[in-house]
Amino acid sequence: LDLAQGQTQSVTFTLPQSAPSGGLLLDITTDAPDSVIMPEVVIPAGSNSVTVPVRGGLPGSGNLYLTGFGGGEVVIPLNVR
Repeated sequence: LDLAQGQTQSVTFTLPQSAPSGGLLLDITTDAPDSVIMPEVVIPAGSNSVTVPVRGGLPGSGNLYLTGFGGGEVVIPLNVR
């Protein structure tokens, strides 16, 4: 993600299977908490994807980390200018 401060971009998270009843909260963390503003990411029950807005906070760089699937981690580089 490459954002200007205050800019919003939609990000879609997709899983290989549908979320269980009650939905599925994704474990997403960042090492640049002042640079990214985003809601909790919950995939609705029966769906396999969700799109959320990600807004640039203070200028900086780092990563978003999605963990807990298949023992691995998905890393999304982040830069806010």
